[in-house]
Amino acid sequence: MQINLQHSRLATDNLLKIMEEEDTDIVCIQEPYNIGREIGGIPRFYTVLTSGEGKKRAAIVINNKHIDAILLKQLSDEDAIVMEIRVGGVTLVVASMYFDITQPIDEDLKKCKQLLHTLKELGRYFQ
Repeated sequence: MQINLQHSRLATDNLLKIMEEEDTDIVCIQEPYNIGREIGGIPRFYTVLTSGEGKKRAAIVINNKHIDAILLKQLSDEDAIVMEIRVGGVTLVVASMYFDITQPIDEDLKKCKQLLHTLKELGRYFQ
């Protein structure tokens, strides 16, 4: 699932209800609810992946203890969370990325191209 919470506590509460009702395993979030420089409103029994020291504008929430997730720190920051997951014998890369509407999109597209290039170098990208 993917969602933009617009930094709302109410939207975060609604997301948690939907995750429970639909038994959602992974959610890619843009504009999560922040308390200071940390994600707020998500219980500790979920795995929450974020990166960077500033205000978080992207996150990934995992609601399944059978999913083995590794944050790819070299590819992640406040606006992009990239993780590798393993479920059974399958390995995938999942990215949650925030594109700031006030910034030129060329910078975000450059970041996406760099991500794909790095994943190819690591042998994690297949066409």
